[in-house]
Amino acid sequence: MFLETLVDFIIIHKDDLQDWLFVLLTQLLKKMGADLLGSVQAKVQKALDVTRDSFPFDQQFNILMRFIVDQTQTPNLKVKVAILKYIESLARQMDPTDFVNSSETRLAVSRIITWTTEPKSSDVRKRSRVGEDFPTRSASTCSGPGEGNLEDKCKQVY
Repeated sequence: MFLETLVDFIIIHKDDLQDWLFVLLTQLLKKMGADLLGSVQAKVQKALDVTRDSFPFDQQFNILMRFIVDQTQTPNLKVKVAILKYIESLARQMDPTDFVNSSETRLAVSRIITWTTEPKSSDVRKRSRVGEDFPTRSASTCSGPGEGNLEDKCKQVY
């Protein structure tokens, strides 16, 4: 019941929730890392989808980068996979100009690359390679989805 209400709340009050986006997005991603019934997981995914479609893409991207580099956060493998899935779906909708080449973004990409080298992270490695499915864009930097997987693409730029 709460998750259905949350979705409605986001849709109705999205213009007033800009300052709450960090908490909303990070808590939903953490929830995806829990052992959930399929029906609950579908509701959390619906809330994530509505969140992605309701707020500016660049703001969400910046929040995700900040969350990834936050030293106080130690996401489990399921949360890491949820983050990568969310970044993938967000990146598919973003314009290349929405991506910010900041020190925080570079650190976040470095952290994602580190995630892929962890021994128990085969799901994370698989998610990091989904970039190979992205359609090629004319952007010549790692600031947007493009050719190759995330790790290879970012090594070229950084």
